[in-house]
Amino acid sequence: MSQNTSGKSVLEDTTIVDADVHLTRGISAEEMAEFLDEPYKSRVISEYCYPATSGSVWDPYMGEKIEERALDSPETIQQELVEDFGIDYPILNPMMAIRKIPNTETAIELMRARNDVMIDKFLDPSDFLGLCTVTTHDPHAAAEEIDRMANEDQIIGVFIINSANYPPLGDPKYDVVYEAAENHGMHVAYHGAAAGGFNIDFPRQNQEFEQFLSVHSLAHLWQSTMTLTSLIVQGVPEKFPDLNFNFLEAGLSWVPYMMWRLNKEYAMRRSEAPLLRKSPEEYIKDQFYFSSQPLGEPNNPGDMKEMIDLIGLDSVMFASDYPHWDFDHPDELDKHLRMFSKEEREQVLSETPAKAFGIDI
Repeated sequence: MSQNTSGKSVLEDTTIVDADVHLTRGISAEEMAEFLDEPYKSRVISEYCYPATSGSVWDPYMGEKIEERALDSPETIQQELVEDFGIDYPILNPMMAIRKIPNTETAIELMRARNDVMIDKFLDPSDFLGLCTVTTHDPHAAAEEIDRMANEDQIIGVFIINSANYPPLGDPKYDVVYEAAENHGMHVAYHGAAAGGFNIDFPRQNQEFEQFLSVHSLAHLWQSTMTLTSLIVQGVPEKFPDLNFNFLEAGLSWVPYMMWRLNKEYAMRRSEAPLLRKSPEEYIKDQFYFSSQPLGEPNNPGDMKEMIDLIGLDSVMFASDYPHWDFDHPDELDKHLRMFSKEEREQVLSETPAKAFGIDI
């Protein structure tokens, strides 16, 4: 692979696509209520957040030592991401822990309201792009929501929380979701979570950790490896060859392990994955994409290059995870890519995320 010897940033003259921008705290219960009928309108305001006893959940902001940000308007996105960071295409997601809601009908109504607020508040007044969120409580309702969202020009993909899904997301019960997404050319994004609200259901091992550091190191990894394994073994990419599967906020270093581990297991037990027509690694390199955030921090910077080489630059896409407290500025990724050529760095910052979500830039 060619190497860049200048060490200069390519950010100023590169079109940057950000695969993971959160509206988590930018959409209020009151705003969602505007798109709900009773009894859900009243419930979303009174039950939007479960009360918690002090000290019963982790504190990612370390007693307000870390600034808690929110993207609460298109103008804020324009200023903080486009103007300050130089991001040309922020891909917005209305992340909400809908899968944690026990009542199916309520979850479906909140799913629709969440998407409607994103469109009304953030997309209609701007030219930003977004992912529609769907809940897996009822796969047929999720497919109907994809059909509805496909009529929105600025909705380019489907967003699924890959935590607490039973059975895992490769199960045939979800085929109706993937079929709807493929029919509309809307690629799928999976996103994990490590907040306090997720420590009970999945994964079970979270309950044994007493520090946020431990859970935050592992939760996204557990969720993403489980989802990827389920998708491959159940033959989902074979059934839906025109669909891309995009993994957000789990980083990169777990990907080579999973490619080779699945290759070995498949070689020994092909009968247990009868739909596959090629190796797991081939499916992963053909249809799977992985966001850069959170970047690992190897003691030897050269190790990062070796790891990215193993995955392939055409499978790695830039993501900031903004405005989360541990977001990655584009400069952070660019520093890790200094050993690559200008064209290769542009591929990660621009071409690969655009290809993963099927957008023209």
